[in-house]
Amino acid sequence: MKSIVCLITLILASSLANASGPISVYALVDKVAFEPNADKPERIRISGVFSTAEQRSDVYSAPQAGYLYFTLPADNRGLALREWEDLKSIAGSRQVVGLGSNWFGDARVRVRKSDEEAKSPDEYPMGNGVVKVNPDQPRAKALLDYKGR
Repeated sequence: MKSIVCLITLILASSLANASGPISVYALVDKVAFEPNADKPERIRISGVFSTAEQRSDVYSAPQAGYLYFTLPADNRGLALREWEDLKSIAGSRQVVGLGSNWFGDARVRVRKSDEEAKSPDEYPMGNGVVKVNPDQPRAKALLDYKGR
């Protein structure tokens, strides 16, 4: 009986630890630009190579070069701005990161072509923070090995 209770406790604890769900996007960030400016950002443009998750799934796209374009979320603006600063700090470093959770809300993450006009930003996906990803992890490796730029 004790082993069943321990097993249930471990399962519940691991469920709580992963409550944010799978990462929305894996990113190899080349450049970050804040709009209208760095002092009072309302939007962020993140250029690089990305692999995005299908909504509420752990199925990811093949790596694609381009940019992500986000607006500050209605909730958690302060936290989102701190995450944006984290993204800016790793830009160009070849550090793969994960961000957002694809299980919460209806946030869509769309990789835009480099020459596409920046309009109609997506809402920045919250949930997991900016997470460093081990370069040996398969999705990170795919981004680091991407040759289509």
